[in-house]
Amino acid sequence: MRKLTAITFAVTVLFGSTINSVQVFADSKDDLQDIQKQRQDIKNNLSGAQAKIADVMAEIDDLNEEIQRVNEEISQKQEVIDQTDNKIQGTVQEIGKLQQEIAELQDDIKKRQDILEKRMSSYQKTGGSISYLEVLFGAQSFTDFISRAAIVSTITDSDSELIDQLDSDIKTVEEKKLESLNKLDQLNEMRKEQEENLAAIQGKKQANENSKHKLEKKQSDLLTNINELKSKDSNLAKVESDVKASIAAEEARKARELEQKSSGTGQPIKNVKGKTITVTATAYTASCEGCSGVTKTGINLKANPNAKVIAVDPSVIPLGSVVYVEGYGYAIAGDVGSAIKGNRIDVFVSSQAKALKWGVKKLKVTIQ
Repeated sequence: MRKLTAITFAVTVLFGSTINSVQVFADSKDDLQDIQKQRQDIKNNLSGAQAKIADVMAEIDDLNEEIQRVNEEISQKQEVIDQTDNKIQGTVQEIGKLQQEIAELQDDIKKRQDILEKRMSSYQKTGGSISYLEVLFGAQSFTDFISRAAIVSTITDSDSELIDQLDSDIKTVEEKKLESLNKLDQLNEMRKEQEENLAAIQGKKQANENSKHKLEKKQSDLLTNINELKSKDSNLAKVESDVKASIAAEEARKARELEQKSSGTGQPIKNVKGKTITVTATAYTASCEGCSGVTKTGINLKANPNAKVIAVDPSVIPLGSVVYVEGYGYAIAGDVGSAIKGNRIDVFVSSQAKALKWGVKKLKVTIQ
C-alpha cells in the first residue's frame, strides 16, 4: 500500500504547558479516525476555554461594579473630610476672635482697675479708713483684689457692679475659649477617623484593581490558548482532508486494478502518464435518479459534496488515476457511466444548478 509522508504536528492541551509531538501516518481509515478524534478533543478544549472566558468576563463585570461603588464611596468620604476641614478652619477663626476678645477684656479690666484705684484714693482723701486701702492694695492678684474689694462695705454700689461685670466677662470668655478648644479636639478626632476610613477604602480599591488585572491576564492567556487550539485544529483539518484524498486515491487504485482484471487484460494501461487528451466534458451530481451516490471506486459523493471526481472511459483514462482538467482542477478518475465512452468525461459538481451552468465543454485533460 502506498505510504504518504509522515506529518508531524503539535496539539496543545488547554492549561497544559507540554506540547506532545504526534506522528500521523495518513494511510488508512484508522488514521483518519485518530485525526478526527484529536480534532474532537481540541473542540472540547475550545468549549471549555470559552466557558472559562465567559466566567472570567462575568467576574470582571462584577469587579467593575464594585470599583465604581468604591469610587463613589471615596468621593463621598472626601466630601465629608472637606466639610470637616471647613469646620476646623471656622473653629480656628472663632478661637482667634475669642483670643482677641480676651485681650480686649483684659485691657478693659486694666482700665477699670485703674478707675477703682483712683476711686479708692479719692475715698482716702475724703476721710476713709486707711486700713481699707491697705487691704485692697495688699492684694497679690487682680482676683484677690476683687475678692478684697468685695468685702469693703464702704465701696459704692456702682463700684461693686463694675467688679461683678468684670468677673462675669472673664468667666464668659474663658468658658467660650474652653468650648472652642473642645470643639476643635472633636473635629480633629473626626478628621483622623475619616482619614483612616478613606485609607481603608482606597486600599480596597487597590485590591480590586489588582484582582481585575489578574483576571484580565487570565483572560488574555485563555484567548492565546484558544487561538493556538484553533490553529492546531486548522492544521488537523488540512491533514484530515489529505487523508481522505489518500484513502480515496487508494480505493480508486484498487478499483482500477479490479476493473482491469475484470476486463481480462490483467495489465494496466501503459504509457498514459503525462498524456494530454481533448475531451467533451459534461457534469453530473450525486442526486440523479437511480444514483447511489457512491462511485465505481467507492467514493461517497453525498458525504463529500466538494470532492473532485470525474467519470471516464477506463480504456482511455485509467480508473483511479489523478488528472488535471481544464477549468475544473486536479481530480480523481473515480467513476464510470454508460454514456461515457471514448474521449468523453463527466465532472462531479455539488448541485444540479452547477451542472446546468457547466453545460457541455471541449477541454483538455492531462493524466498525472
